[in-house]
Amino acid sequence: MDIIQQLHEKCLDSVVIYIFSLLDVDCLRTAETVCKLWYSIVKKRKLWTKLYQRHNIRTSTLKLLLDRRTCEGFNTAEDEFLHKRLLNANEKVQNNWATGTYLKKSINVGHCSPFVMDSKRVITMDSTLSVTMWNRWTLEEERLPLGSADGISELTHLQLAEDLVFCSYRDGTIVSWDIMEKAVRFRFKDENISGCDLKIHIAHGLLVSYVTVTGAVRGCDQTRFSVRSLQKPFSIVAEELTKRIPCARVKDVTSDNNYFVVFLFCSNNYVVSAEDVKIQLRSVDTFEILREVCGFVRSDHVFKYFNGWLVAGIRTIRVWDVEKSICQHVIPQLNSNTDTEEYETLVVDVQLDGERLIIRDNSGTFKVWLFCCNKWANFSNRMGILSNNYVTLSSEPITRRCEKFKFDELQIVTIERVQDELRGPFDLLIMRNFF
Repeated sequence: MDIIQQLHEKCLDSVVIYIFSLLDVDCLRTAETVCKLWYSIVKKRKLWTKLYQRHNIRTSTLKLLLDRRTCEGFNTAEDEFLHKRLLNANEKVQNNWATGTYLKKSINVGHCSPFVMDSKRVITMDSTLSVTMWNRWTLEEERLPLGSADGISELTHLQLAEDLVFCSYRDGTIVSWDIMEKAVRFRFKDENISGCDLKIHIAHGLLVSYVTVTGAVRGCDQTRFSVRSLQKPFSIVAEELTKRIPCARVKDVTSDNNYFVVFLFCSNNYVVSAEDVKIQLRSVDTFEILREVCGFVRSDHVFKYFNGWLVAGIRTIRVWDVEKSICQHVIPQLNSNTDTEEYETLVVDVQLDGERLIIRDNSGTFKVWLFCCNKWANFSNRMGILSNNYVTLSSEPITRRCEKFKFDELQIVTIERVQDELRGPFDLLIMRNFF
């Protein structure tokens, strides 16, 4: 008679549950096969559910796996083995990332511009005139009936925020589409903010639209901003505030829980040094500048900002803690023989989240590092830990306009140009699946 059976017969199930709660996924899976009693305890006491709850706090992968099953049409509410399935799938995902194992799927998407995605869908701009939504897991498509005020203006930018799609158009029109309700939340036109590079960013209840206006004289470029307060359920747009940044060309606007982050290039000379590229940390309430830093990014760098961390470079990649103004990692790592180390190929895109850093070079190859940024550490103690080794994912050569990619724990997503002798060039939406 084993110790578990003895404890059970003495009605000490609380001790049994505590012992089982110490098991990881592999051990709990093995415990189920020991005997009928052990299997009964695991099932009756919902130990897979409890293990899932502990893991779900530490990783976003389980939520993504749940979203995937929901989008594929599974009835998750009545699946008594759901949490066991998700934990087993999570283990497979981690192993696939560690070994560089993935399954590639693709679909013809015509001629696409940059795309956006979340845990359920990918949304593409088709030749700047229409918007298509793709189910990430089934690749089913749906055309979204969006358009500018005059119906013919070209799309300039997309953003996906929860279940809302925001689109901007060259004529200054901004549209919000509710995916679940299949209805336009609002549509308005701003005559002061229009142009071929009109972009938008939505976060913290604010809609920020911006466009760079080229000056008649070199060095007189300026970026115009409109900041609007969005009142839920996003049916009212109010409190418009227009701002200008003189002598600057804004490269990107992003955000995290603490700041809006604006990347701008000074245009009063030819940008050659990192001091000419500024990073503005702005208030999430008023969009006012709180702090401005420089020296991290050059005009020719690719970069990615994520929750206070900035990855930037072109041949040498550096990982910066923006608030502390500290470079914590250099890739490739420096050796004792040289002051600097560089890639032989150019880096064309970098992406970062709370668990991985991925670099893509101009040969199409991905290099993947583990990156742990300890989300729960306070500011003074936080540290971004980069793995010493990386995994290489080979790919086909890419064209200049198809370098950008997006990723999460389950997929790397790209749009890549294909040359066909009969049909001419077209774009493929490519999913590299790690599940």
